[in-house]
Amino acid sequence: MPKPIEPPRSPRRGAAQELKSQLALELALNAYAVLGAAILLRCLLLSLRVDDRLWIGSAILRPTDMLARPITILPGSDLKLVGHLSLADATLLAVIVLVPIGIVARPLRSPEPM
Repeated sequence: MPKPIEPPRSPRRGAAQELKSQLALELALNAYAVLGAAILLRCLLLSLRVDDRLWIGSAILRPTDMLARPITILPGSDLKLVGHLSLADATLLAVIVLVPIGIVARPLRSPEPM
C-alpha cells in the first residue's frame, strides 16, 4: 500500500524557536553588559578611594557589595591592591574579562546532518 503524501510542515515552529533563542541570547547579553559595567565602575570608584558617603559611591558600591560578598569569605581577599580596591573586587573584574574569552575560545560545533 502506498504511503499517503503528507502536507509540508509549517516553518513557523522553527522560526518561533529561533526567535525565542535570539531573545534569550539578547537578554543574557544585556544582563552581562549591565553587570559588567557595574563591576567596572565599582573597581574604578574603589581604586580612586571614593567611599559610599558620596551619592555615586552609595549608588554603585552598596548594590554591588552583594556580588563581592561571596568572594570576601576566602582568605586573603581583603588585600588592598590600589586605593580601596581589594583582591575580591579585582577577581570580579577578572571574571568579567575572562568570560567572553572563554566563550570565544570554545570550539564551534559543526551542524549535524538531519
